[in-house]
Amino acid sequence: MYKQSLLIFFLMLLTACSNNDNAKQLELKFMAAEQSGAWYPLAVGITQVMIREMPELGNVSILPGGGISNVIGIDQGQAQIGFSQASSVIDALAGNPPFRSKQSNITYLLSLFPHKTHILAPANSGINTIEDLSGKRINVGTKGLLTEDVARRILNAYGMSYEDMSSVQNLSFSDSVVQMKDGRLDAMFWTSPAPFAVLSDLSLSVDIKFLSLPEDKITALSANNPGLTRAIIPAGTYHGVDKDVITIQSPIVLIANNQTSEEIAYIATRGVFENIEELRLISPYLIDMDTEDLIHDFGIPIHPGARKYLSETGRLK
Repeated sequence: MYKQSLLIFFLMLLTACSNNDNAKQLELKFMAAEQSGAWYPLAVGITQVMIREMPELGNVSILPGGGISNVIGIDQGQAQIGFSQASSVIDALAGNPPFRSKQSNITYLLSLFPHKTHILAPANSGINTIEDLSGKRINVGTKGLLTEDVARRILNAYGMSYEDMSSVQNLSFSDSVVQMKDGRLDAMFWTSPAPFAVLSDLSLSVDIKFLSLPEDKITALSANNPGLTRAIIPAGTYHGVDKDVITIQSPIVLIANNQTSEEIAYIATRGVFENIEELRLISPYLIDMDTEDLIHDFGIPIHPGARKYLSETGRLK
């Protein structure tokens, strides 16, 4: 209830600030995700911090999207800044699938919490390995999200594809949970923060198991894209899951179009670093993160505004 009230307060204040046309001159478009996900409230919090530190900022809008679609939108100038995942940005810069060409207008500001790949099935399904998914009904998430891209990568690492399944669905979080509860879905992939609320709910209703990835597959996936790294979903994260799950992860990154003003990029970067305690009240996934965790070298070009702040504070040599 507190978190919901805080979000409503931020939205009201954000709207009030955006409507003050006499005082606000600069427009900001921030690509995040649907309001039901973990990205939207964090985008609200970051833009609110930016408005507070940059009073001339106005006409602020938070746009829906996903890890892949946000990269395309920001590259094309539909927004100045927004969220994606490190692995998606690396693929975008290289022009690797699912991108049809190089997205050359993308720069890095900072990193946030990781999204871990969950691969799960009912405990009594007989599915114990990725190979056991052959011939099964699976969900790989909504198109345009990192989940689907990672699902394809994992299947490819095993020499498998969607054609090996009896059906492949692109269901939302909530719809996939409903279908697994109803026995209409054999397995699902979700690349998300952990614990993830809809999966926590599922684990209370259905006995589930998570599939671990072997070390050689993780090494191969990371070699193909350094934005994907080894991760652990600790035992006890979900009801009934009493063993650590070995998987892969990719952190959220805050990115900007390379034409975004240096001032906006600077304020966005400084705002996150210097208001991390405030942002932790909005996103519990930031609680275990230190400010040292907010900067990583993925080989992504750094926006001059972010570089300025990071250099001033000795975080970038």
